[in-house]
Amino acid sequence: MMPFYEIPTKSTIADKVLSFAMGVGVWKKYHGFDAVQVPFDLAFSDPVLYTLGMQHKMAVGVLRLDPYTTYDWHVDGKRGVCVNMLLNDVKSHCLFEVGKDEASRSFLELKYAPNTYYIFNNQVPHMVTNFAQSRYLMSVEFVEGKDELTYEQLLKEVK
Repeated sequence: MMPFYEIPTKSTIADKVLSFAMGVGVWKKYHGFDAVQVPFDLAFSDPVLYTLGMQHKMAVGVLRLDPYTTYDWHVDGKRGVCVNMLLNDVKSHCLFEVGKDEASRSFLELKYAPNTYYIFNNQVPHMVTNFAQSRYLMSVEFVEGKDELTYEQLLKEVK
């Protein structure tokens, strides 16, 4: 099974969310990222997020990763699934582990398309490497933890 799934319906708010994020003066540290919460009315004006929000309690935020930064290989401690969308066109790589031996890993890259949401399996080892510009990613975090809402469950709901 693929560790991510592209939701076919495109975002209607990507540009607005990026503009909002770039105008924020104060960011909070959140799991190694700079983060800011997206206002409820902005997030839920999008049909995809509105539908998800009717089914699950969730928060929508923007995560900023500084230039020349790697967010190292990990699985999320609490989240089983999230929905992500890259907001700006920067050189960065999001990789999922698909195999591992003593000294190496094989991987699959998630190549984000503009205005596109991806269901993201947080329980598969993954990492991000960012290059010369700040990277802005909108992320939907569900209140339900990894034992309550899994990637497979959300995928069934969305497909």
